[in-house]
Amino acid sequence: MEIKLVAVDVDGTITESSRDLKLSHEGIEAVRSLTSAFTVVLVSGSSLPVVASLTYYLGTNGPIVAENGCIVLYKDLTEEHICRRRPPEEALEAIEKLGFKRAWHNKYRHYDISFKPPRNFSRELLERARKVAEEHDLALIWSGFALHVQEKGGGKDRGVEAVLRKLGLEWGNVAAVGDGENDIPLLSRAALSAATADSSEEVKRAAKLVLSKPGGRGLWEFAQMLLLPL
Repeated sequence: MEIKLVAVDVDGTITESSRDLKLSHEGIEAVRSLTSAFTVVLVSGSSLPVVASLTYYLGTNGPIVAENGCIVLYKDLTEEHICRRRPPEEALEAIEKLGFKRAWHNKYRHYDISFKPPRNFSRELLERARKVAEEHDLALIWSGFALHVQEKGGGKDRGVEAVLRKLGLEWGNVAAVGDGENDIPLLSRAALSAATADSSEEVKRAAKLVLSKPGGRGLWEFAQMLLLPL
């Protein structure tokens, strides 16, 4: 196993914690350190403009995976669209009726539609939303911060898989780190994967190792593990 590419989640991984969206100083330093030795790919559920802006200021050197794997932006600014259609309005309205509120940045999204959870959010309410998605043959993804609805066949692993094809790499060359349930497919397929300390138990089970610290501090810990042998 030779790690050549590091896939890094954004919210809850470069930020202070799984409950805090402020960028972590340790997380920023970890990304910069990793970029000096590997191809670093930011993999996020956020819209493409948000992730593209972040990668510009962080100075990462790899492609961008946005909308939970639905869109990949390469360094030459060409786009690869993994997903093919936007969820039907009927399904989105049904989820809204459950109390979820559409995110303001959906106007910049092509395929993956994001919702903010209501104050009375619960696992029961999440399952009701999941049932709506299934009735419309859609995938429902809970990131820990937001609810995402997209066509089936997407996912962060699918976006990274497209990057690997483009760069001539394999899953055996991938290290990945994340904290949310939307990271599970990616963490499961990477040769080396880590969950931050404040990840859910389900996410921790999907990763090869569990870090001792949350958020960006956990990312820094993972970066040191990857960089130590170099």
